[in-house]
Amino acid sequence: MHKREDIKRISEFFIKSNIDLPEVPGIYAFWWVGDRQKLLDSNRKLILSGPQKTPVSVFLDDWWPQELNYPCLYVGKSTNIKKRFSQHIRRGSRHRLHTIEANGRKIRPVTSSCQLRYGIEHIFRDEGNPLEVIYDEVGFSYKTYSADNSTVERFYEEDYLIGKWRPWFNLDSER
Repeated sequence: MHKREDIKRISEFFIKSNIDLPEVPGIYAFWWVGDRQKLLDSNRKLILSGPQKTPVSVFLDDWWPQELNYPCLYVGKSTNIKKRFSQHIRRGSRHRLHTIEANGRKIRPVTSSCQLRYGIEHIFRDEGNPLEVIYDEVGFSYKTYSADNSTVERFYEEDYLIGKWRPWFNLDSER
């Protein structure tokens, strides 16, 4: 999933109004495939809500493992790769979905299933069209499982990849 040939730009998955992805269980990853300096020049300050609502300041550092071709932004699991991909992108909403606070405090996303969209809107706080950034600068890869594959196995693989690849948008105060 992390090899260059496994990762395609988001825009490559769209055929007119259709999404060219399978509707099966699997794990997936979003990658920054654009200019790395643009990513590193973004708004990387984040304030999470810690225990008893105590603010926890985090700086999203350039901490990706060297064996990765691209920085990993988000790792997830799903019972339907195509549906989950669509929920992350929210391409029906061309304008911003979230108003990011100037101090970097993480707000509640519009839905609990659009972490990629929220993350892009957070780090590119002044970007008027976050979908353009997602289409042009973000890649996607996935690994499918048979329908009888255990949900528990996907959970452990997702957790393993989060620990190994250290994606920015999987960060919360519980990990």
